[in-house]
Amino acid sequence: MLFLSKKMKKLLLKLLILLGLVSCDNTQQSGSSREVKVDVPNETLLVSSKGRLANFNLETKKITWEYVSKEDAALNLNRNLFSYDSENIYLPFESGRFISAQINSGKLNWNLAPHTTSYMNQAMDVSMDENGEIQFDEQSSEYVVFMSQPLIYDEFVYIASCKRDATNKSKFYIFNKKDGSTHLVDENSTHYNFFKPVENNSNIYTTSAIYLDMHYKHGTFAGYGLYEDAAFENPLYIQIQTNKNRLFFGDDKGVIYALAVGEIGLKKKGDISDPKNNFIDRKDLFEWKYKSEKYRYVYNLNTVLTKDFYIVNLRAENEQNDAIIALNIENGKEAWIYENEGQIENWHLVNDKITAFTNDKLFMIDLNGKLLFELPTTDKNLAPISNIEINNQNNLIYLSINGIVEVNIETKKTELIIPYESEPGGMEQNQIKYFK
Repeated sequence: MLFLSKKMKKLLLKLLILLGLVSCDNTQQSGSSREVKVDVPNETLLVSSKGRLANFNLETKKITWEYVSKEDAALNLNRNLFSYDSENIYLPFESGRFISAQINSGKLNWNLAPHTTSYMNQAMDVSMDENGEIQFDEQSSEYVVFMSQPLIYDEFVYIASCKRDATNKSKFYIFNKKDGSTHLVDENSTHYNFFKPVENNSNIYTTSAIYLDMHYKHGTFAGYGLYEDAAFENPLYIQIQTNKNRLFFGDDKGVIYALAVGEIGLKKKGDISDPKNNFIDRKDLFEWKYKSEKYRYVYNLNTVLTKDFYIVNLRAENEQNDAIIALNIENGKEAWIYENEGQIENWHLVNDKITAFTNDKLFMIDLNGKLLFELPTTDKNLAPISNIEINNQNNLIYLSINGIVEVNIETKKTELIIPYESEPGGMEQNQIKYFK
């Protein structure tokens, strides 16, 4: 019989845990960037607001199901956005809870409680008692905080966690989409992780403050042919997007970048031992860079990528006026600019239109920057506090503090169609999605 010391038992236990988590299926499946088709039995509106997720039947004007994360709802928290596939919705919570639910029924596929998602952060602080039971060191446990949106790609769900204070450790997580089990937990550059990862050629990219991180599909943190610790001058606080051969992103000073990528990462690599082989010194790394003279700063962190444009929202230096700017994806030139007197609170691509609102109006433009519709929001009880969707009558629909509101495009009539008390957005995210 082999006798192991307590220290050796602990080391062996750690190794077994890690080996079990990094074992992976090497089957390669194709990813897709096209709009996901969701089959619903009726007009459906999904609503995520302050720790609650609800499905509304817009034909009966009744709630179909609702899920409440008690930890988040109690504090009106949720700085997150959901993602979905053809049948399921995936929503992380700021508490560290993470759920997958069936869109039509609300049945939970899996529900990772905060202590569950913190499991791997605790994995290096485990021991085995004399009865062979796993024991965690509660004093060294560090809990997960999510403040972003997950990427759904093939059989996995990808998300980076954040750090609120000394009790949270930031990691890059990969969960199995089917059952929520942890596939891998790996490092990321910083704990400032507020954006959805993107997939390009089976590589996963995410922005982390001044760093652009790359992970292989199965999660391993990867280098991309630059000098160690290569970083940008300013934080990349804007949603990254990708097409077949480029990444599009920007920093909080309003500089927008297009970066060529391929199967092995960056297209333009260099000598990894050269300190000047980095994003700041190597101007040739980028296909193009853009900086507006008038609109100097990123404000609304949303972005949109179409087949022709990378669309961003920038703010003037006086912080009074905003613009939605479409950049040609080939050369970074301004294709069109929609200038707004005042600050844009929220904007969103719906089919081939952009819907948006400020503190005193809502509006809609087309993908040439032409204003299609505008309506003052004089009744603040019916003003939008979420993104604005377009229903099958071509009317606008959104969440207000009193519930679901529909705006008739022809008559400009604003009507509360389903009562559902909610809180304004702020840093917390209110998100809706319409299916027909």
